[in-house]
Amino acid sequence: MIRFLLVFLFCSKISFGQNDMLAILEAEADNEVSFVRSTWKSPMLINSYTTETERKGVLDFKISHRFGNIGGQSGGGHSLFGLDRASNIRFSFDYGVTEEFQIGIGRSKTNENIDGLLKYKFLKQKKGSTPITAVILSNTAFTPKRDPSGNFSKIAHRFSFINQVIIGSKLNNKLSVLFSVSHYHQNLVVQSVGFNGLKEVNDLFSIGCGARYRITRKLSVVGEYNNTLGELRNSINYKYDHPLSCGIELETGGHVFHINLSNSSGLIFQDLLDTESDSWGDGEFKLGFRISRFFSL
Repeated sequence: MIRFLLVFLFCSKISFGQNDMLAILEAEADNEVSFVRSTWKSPMLINSYTTETERKGVLDFKISHRFGNIGGQSGGGHSLFGLDRASNIRFSFDYGVTEEFQIGIGRSKTNENIDGLLKYKFLKQKKGSTPITAVILSNTAFTPKRDPSGNFSKIAHRFSFINQVIIGSKLNNKLSVLFSVSHYHQNLVVQSVGFNGLKEVNDLFSIGCGARYRITRKLSVVGEYNNTLGELRNSINYKYDHPLSCGIELETGGHVFHINLSNSSGLIFQDLLDTESDSWGDGEFKLGFRISRFFSL
């Protein structure tokens, strides 16, 4: 009996020692792959893309809406501060093929654009080692709108493209920031007069920044700014104010709801860089919203 107890205690000691060692190894493994999560609530901030991708097997249905100018010549009480006018609307579907790879398709009112999206996360922020998350993104838009002027003599003229690198970081439990570099290419350029010799070009570059500050677990404030490079869009002879937007986002169960203000009517990056933006100083900013509904497939 005594021998049996000694053997049992000895085996138990070995077993507990092995379990302790496994627990230590598992903890170390967890630390090695301790990725930072919930940097952003959505793969989109306001107009800009974030470093988030859709979760694997999740379909995200978005409805985005931008009203008319609250102030300025077209705003004020006669347009119910822009609520009578819909400057843009977009429906889109985004799907997480893997945890790092997302595809999407959408349709916008502006230019009747039908766009397709590919987004890949190639770097993840890790606690104690990698301070950033990085993604690459490509978006192709096709406009099927009527062409009474005969500009679209070839089908290729109807295409425009955005390629983008986005870097983001969750600085602490409340504040997340991002930085982006974008290349915009339009196959067709229609020149206008009156710009003192400055011409529209096929290729544009843009740099952008954005931030999200979490107030509560479900409520955050967000903001973003994009600066388009090039002589034309930085000329006093061309009406273009660089897109500046701010808003709040609210998570309600399976929905994420955004309410925002922006001087741009663009809801995809092609429109954001190509469409004339209005002036905040003249009250030419627009109320908008976006609602996301998630489905697990």
